[in-house]
Amino acid sequence: MIASINGILLSKEAGLIVLEAAGVGYEILCTQAVVEQAPELGVLYRLITRLIVREDSQTLYGFATTAERDLFDMVLAVSGIGPKTGLAIVSALGAARIREAIVQKDLTTLTAIPGIGKKTAERIVVELRDKLLKEEFVAPEVIDMGSGSGIRAQALAALIALGYTRQSAEKAIREVIKIEPDQANSVEKLIKAALKQAN
Repeated sequence: MIASINGILLSKEAGLIVLEAAGVGYEILCTQAVVEQAPELGVLYRLITRLIVREDSQTLYGFATTAERDLFDMVLAVSGIGPKTGLAIVSALGAARIREAIVQKDLTTLTAIPGIGKKTAERIVVELRDKLLKEEFVAPEVIDMGSGSGIRAQALAALIALGYTRQSAEKAIREVIKIEPDQANSVEKLIKAALKQAN
């Protein structure tokens, strides 16, 4: 499996870049974030990748972050979704926004992605929502608190990283939202306020 490639950027265009590593030019289908973050041509560039092997092809897919690649892998597990559609899903709005849409059952956002109809969007939610909710950085008690769920999920992840238990972190965030709702408008403010509640 090719997990990443570190090579000279030979070309870049919408959805496709070419990296040369050890004398070999690798054509890589990639997310929009990859193209936007790619350096000037001729510069060394490390890209996170996933190799998909089919009977008649071997295709490399490139991602700006491991979060993008992880979501791509999850989406491919949904019945009826192939690599190109999976890449389009991840590329459309970025990994964080897509994850949030799935957890929130936001079919409007999902169906806005080219090639994703209502039935496919519903299938994505049904097959992936529980998996995402079980991940360490996503807690249903925080995610389901209305708008601003992305901020709350990031604050929760930060508190857990600082050593707080999920339970104490969730409790602190809920207290802040109830007592000082204006502190939940940004990740930094919410973390600082939650730290005071947790101590």
